[in-house]
Amino acid sequence: MTEAAEAPNLHMAAPSVYLDLWVWIRLARAAKGVPREAIDTAVLTAVREASAAGVVFPLSATHYAEIGKITDPRQRTDVARIMASVSHCRTMRSDRVLLRHQMLHAMHLSFGRPTFRPSSPQVLGVGAAWALVGERAPLVLRGPSGDVDMDTVPEELRDMLRMANQYAEFQLLAGPGDEEIEDLRRRGYRPEAMREVTRSRLEWEETYAGMLADDPVSRHELRVRIQAREILHEHHDLLQELLAEYRIDLHREIGLDPNRPRSGRPRMTAFVDRMPSVRIAVDLKAALFSNQTKSWTVNALFDVDALGIAVPYCHVVVPDREMANLLSRSHAGPRSGTRIVTRLRDLPGELAELQGRVSPADGGSEDADWVAPDGDFCTEMEDLHALASRRSPRVIG
Repeated sequence: MTEAAEAPNLHMAAPSVYLDLWVWIRLARAAKGVPREAIDTAVLTAVREASAAGVVFPLSATHYAEIGKITDPRQRTDVARIMASVSHCRTMRSDRVLLRHQMLHAMHLSFGRPTFRPSSPQVLGVGAAWALVGERAPLVLRGPSGDVDMDTVPEELRDMLRMANQYAEFQLLAGPGDEEIEDLRRRGYRPEAMREVTRSRLEWEETYAGMLADDPVSRHELRVRIQAREILHEHHDLLQELLAEYRIDLHREIGLDPNRPRSGRPRMTAFVDRMPSVRIAVDLKAALFSNQTKSWTVNALFDVDALGIAVPYCHVVVPDREMANLLSRSHAGPRSGTRIVTRLRDLPGELAELQGRVSPADGGSEDADWVAPDGDFCTEMEDLHALASRRSPRVIG
């Protein structure tokens, strides 16, 4: 069986575009009338038109982590506003859910278990909870007897709940203002916890970079070692869970012989490479470790996390220049059937092509409690800001 034949098509049904945070920041500047480059205004127009036509611009868990690093609340709000109005806060599902499917598929091909080809999970959803834990968590109305059946309440109340859900998701993107921090901390808010986790992950990579500097290895050996590190450090619990669930003896399946060093390597490396997201992460990290002149950064960690999910599942991906170059060298785009855009000025052309592929059935993740059938998310966002500012909102037509 060829690699192309056995690889699952993971792309979302709707034409989809993943924008790295730097693109969203450029779009936010253009929306404020202060574009960094002249082309940015045209790109913003193309992005808005594509979104209105049905092209999806999903957010990822990494976006929520990255935007939290912006220290200026006003800048976070500006970026969150353009992200929310274009993406409608549609998100790609938690990487753990997506990696579970990929790992099951790799086990099916490599070990024959599960005996069936695993069903693909729903990738596109709405909201931060979908991106972070893989489940919807919308606001609901509760009465003395529990959740209220929304079919039994007036349409105006359903409109208000939809707007409240939109505003809640926008606020999760924008984060708290400085004046809110003290009160939130009394309620358990601890943003440094995420920074501590990120710092620990960064130290893990920095330590290995130091080991390689003292004891260099060949490119082939480096990639095998990074595969092992990726599985053991990032996906060990998931692997053990699925091995136990399907009663797979990994040592036996990969042909490991204690008397023959490295005997299990060929089958184990093939198994890991059958998980598209893991393969992309391994290739990117191998390239980063190979460049001893550059230090590891938090941004590099976030880029690897985001692109490992975005490239297999989106039709077009716009990373930063360095990551675009590394993806090109590893052939991740062609292997996944994904277009990697290396210059922002090329994005409008890609969007025009995607708009021609929009189907009326696309965008099925828009739940009734999220976007009204004839609603304009951008218009409703303006009303939400008016409500939050205690001004009189316009009536939604």
